[in-house]
Amino acid sequence: MAPGIGPGLALALVSAVTFGLSGPFAKALTDAGWSANGAVLVRLAGSAAILLVILAGVRPGVVAALRSDGPALLVYGLLAMAGVQVAFFNALLYLPVAVALLLEYTGPILVIAWVWLVRRQPPTRRTLVGAGIAVLGLTFVVQVWTGVELRWEGLAWGFAAAVCQASYFLIADRAGSRTPPLVLAGVGMSVGAVVVAVLGVAGVLPVVIDPAATGVFLGGLDVGWPVAAGLLVVVSTVIAYLTGVAAVGRIGAARGSLVALLEVVTSALASWLLLGQVPTAMQAAGGVLILAGVALTTGARRAARSADPTPTAI
Repeated sequence: MAPGIGPGLALALVSAVTFGLSGPFAKALTDAGWSANGAVLVRLAGSAAILLVILAGVRPGVVAALRSDGPALLVYGLLAMAGVQVAFFNALLYLPVAVALLLEYTGPILVIAWVWLVRRQPPTRRTLVGAGIAVLGLTFVVQVWTGVELRWEGLAWGFAAAVCQASYFLIADRAGSRTPPLVLAGVGMSVGAVVVAVLGVAGVLPVVIDPAATGVFLGGLDVGWPVAAGLLVVVSTVIAYLTGVAAVGRIGAARGSLVALLEVVTSALASWLLLGQVPTAMQAAGGVLILAGVALTTGARRAARSADPTPTAI
C-alpha cells in the first residue's frame, strides 16, 4: 500500500473507481434499447439477490440490525439506493447530463455542511480549500457553461439527487451505529429494488428490460447484455457499495464524500476507453483539479493527526 494511504482511503478509492464504471456499463445497455430505469432495477435487484445470499450464509447480526436500526435501513434504501437514481434520471428529462451530474455532486458540500452545523465538527481550512478545488474541477469535467436552458423541474430533481447522495454517506457514518456494512448494503438494496419495481409497475418510472437486446458494446466488442449487466451489478454496485460503506466507517462522511468525486474522473476515463468518448483538454484539466483537491483533503487529515493525536472530524 502506498505511503499515506490507509485502509479507509484505499477502500474509498476502490469505491469511487467502481462506481465510476457504472456509467459506461449502463450506457451500453441503454444504447441497446434498455431504459435507464430498467438498468437501475436490474442493478439493484441483482445486487440485492447476491448480498441476500451472502447474508443468509454469514448472518452478521441481521435480525439485531433490523430491530435496532430498522428505520435507518429503510431510509437508506429509500434515499441512498432508490432515491438518488430516480432523482438523477428524472433530472435528465429536463437537463443535460453534465448539469444534472454537477447538481448531484453537490452532495459532498451538503455532507460537509451537515457535519459542521449539526454534528459540530468543523472542517479544517485545508479541507475547505481542497473541496473548493475539487468542485471547480468537477465543473471543468462536466462543462456546464456550454449554453443550456435550466428548467426548474430539472434543478429540483438534481438537488434532490444531491440530498439523496449525501444521505448515503451520512447514514453510513452515524455515531453509535453497529450495523455491519454488508447488512446496510444488502437491506438497503432490497428496499431500493422494491421501490423502483413498484414505481415501474405503477407507471411512474418507464422500465424497459430487453433480454433480446443486441449490440451491447464495451471497448468496441459486442459483449452481450448479460456481461454488461453482470459488470454493472457485481463491480459497480456490490463491490462499490460495500467498499464505500466500509470506507465511510473508517474515514468519515465528509472526507469519504470528497473522495467519491473521483467517480467523475473514472467515469470520463472509462467512457474514453470503453465507449470511445474522448475527453477534452478542459475535462482532463478538471480531472487533475479533482485529484489535487482530494489529495489536499488527504493531506489535511494527516496534518491534523500529526498535530493532535485525538480523532478529527475530517
